[in-house]
Parts: sequence; structure tokens; C-alpha cells
Amino acid sequence: YTAISFLVMSCPCALVLSVPLAFFSGIGAGSKKGILFKGGLSMESLSKLGAVVMDKTGTITEGNFKLQKIISVGDLSEDELLAICAGCEHHSTHPIAVSIVTAAKEKGLTIEEPAKLSEIAGHGIVAENSHGTVLCGNHKLMDKYQITMPDLSDASYGAEVFMAVNGVFAGYIVISDTIKSDAVSAIGQLKKLGLHSVMLTGDSQSGANAVAAATGIDEVHAKLLPEGKLDKLGKIRSKYGSVMFVGDGINDAPVLAGADVGAAMGSGADAAIEAADVVFMTSSTEAIPQSILISRATNRIAIQNVVFALVIKIAVMILGLTGHANMWMAVFADTGVAMICVLNSIRALYIKIKS
Repeated sequence: YTAISFLVMSCPCALVLSVPLAFFSGIGAGSKKGILFKGGLSMESLSKLGAVVMDKTGTITEGNFKLQKIISVGDLSEDELLAICAGCEHHSTHPIAVSIVTAAKEKGLTIEEPAKLSEIAGHGIVAENSHGTVLCGNHKLMDKYQITMPDLSDASYGAEVFMAVNGVFAGYIVISDTIKSDAVSAIGQLKKLGLHSVMLTGDSQSGANAVAAATGIDEVHAKLLPEGKLDKLGKIRSKYGSVMFVGDGINDAPVLAGADVGAAMGSGADAAIEAADVVFMTSSTEAIPQSILISRATNRIAIQNVVFALVIKIAVMILGLTGHANMWMAVFADTGVAMICVLNSIRALYIKIKS
């Protein structure tokens, strides 16, 4: 009788049922908020973060670029600069390129298709048209072709697209982005959770600093290529421990795969969504702290189940070995504890997160 009682009370049903159910419930709680967890491992990793690393465009900002101003420093007019740049960017799907083409069309400008065009990754475009050889890209492209540039320290905040025609600097276009309405509150919540916030971007240092100052981000690294982001991520991990990276572009896919937890915005590229462990279907910045809160609550519930089940079972098994526990106590230690842990696990499904 004692042996049978001991066999019943030592059955691990509570652990087998409740721990996976806690994670399933946490995944369900996330889905209510538009947060897709791709498994329990990602939830467990989210609860142990030391830092949250974010891309700028599409994550902290809307990614809806608009033409801010055109500066011509040569013989070409502002409209001519815009038309030439739009011709170079006409077939690109990058948000900055789309905004330039849209601005040219809104002004009713004639967009000339380049006779020859090549794109240099992380730099910009080199094209041939009726004006000659046109360079259209970032500061690195100008340096690569040894283009002499004037002092642009007074340039407005935003993404700058520099242009040169036949080896002579012609001017630049400033494209600005808007910060998401929930970005400031989301960064504030991350700080309350004790997490270090970092922004990695390929944009200019001045533009990145302006966004970081407006949102309260702790650390900024700008002018980064995809491999540069991956390198910075490794340094941040060595300093702060487990790291979460949030991005939305194709160039973010390697960093998403390399992070302890990769999170992608639902409105982002398919490659980023595929590489991510978590997907924010709402594409809101506020989903970042929400996912961490859900993961921490879920892990707490799973630990509660493990501790409760083990304590009760060990206590009843000791009583059983000494002859003080009957079969009803054994049934409670098995089925009763399992049901209590299951009910506690379901509680994760109803985690309340402030929006």
C-alpha cells in the first residue's frame, strides 16, 4: 500500500502539463496584443535580457520619409537636382528613394531614365544620363569618388542624399522621417524594466543623435553597414549580456539572426520576419516592452508551478515513506497539484499589460 501510494504521489504530471501550458498561455497573451512568439525558447530568452538594440527607420520612426529641402551649390536648379535624383532612384524600393520619386512626381517634373546605372551597396548609385556621370548617395560615395564637398555643418536634420555631376559636387537633398507616437513611452518603459537601450542605424550621426535625444535612447551608433551592425551587436552583448535586436529591413536579417532574441516589425521585409524569433504585427514600438513584460510574467508562472509541484510532492513523499500519508494525499499530490498548476498556467493567458 505504501509503495503504491508513493508511486502515485511521485508521478510528474504537474510538471509535464503545467510548464508547457504556461508558455502556450503566454504565447496566447502575446497574440492578443499582436505579438507573435515563435516558441517558448524566445520567451525564456526575453525574460533574461540586459539590453534592447533597435534599428531606427521603421522601428523607432515611421519610415514615412518626406522631402524637407533641396540645396543646390552648382549650376543646376533645385528642380533639376530633384529630377536627376528621382531618375537614379526610380526603380528602388527603399523608403528614401520612394519619397524622392514621389516628391518629383508631385512637382510634375520629367524623370529621365539613366542610360546606365549601377548600385554600390551601402554607398549609393552611379548613373549615366544626359547630364553625364551622376553620383547619388551618402557621404561614403562622395569620399569613394574623391568629390570635394563644402562645409555642411548647418544641414537640417534628416537623411541626406548627396549628388555630384561629372565629378563636381552639385548639391544635396534632405529627407526627414517622423518618430512614432509611442516611441517615447516605449523607451521609458524599457528603462523602468532596467534595460539599456541602443540604436543602430546607417543614417548620419547628427540625425541619429536627434532621434535618440527626442526618445531618450541611452546609446547611439550611426553610419553603420549591415556587417557593422552585427559587429556592434557583439560588443553590446559582451558588455550587457543577453541582447534583443528589433528591426524591419532586409539588411537587418543578419543582425536579427545573430541576436539572442530577434524581433521584426510586421510591416517589414519578409526576410526580417523569417529571421526573427518574435514578430510585432502592429509594428508599434510599444510592443517591445509589452513582449518583455509578457515573457517575464510567463516565466514567473512557470517557475511558480515547478517550485509548488516539487515542494508538495517531496513533502507528501516524505510523509508517505514514514507511513503518515494515505492514498487520498497521494492523489492530491498527483492530480490535485497538477490541476492547481494548470489553473495557474492558464493565468498567463490573461496577463494585463498597460497599452
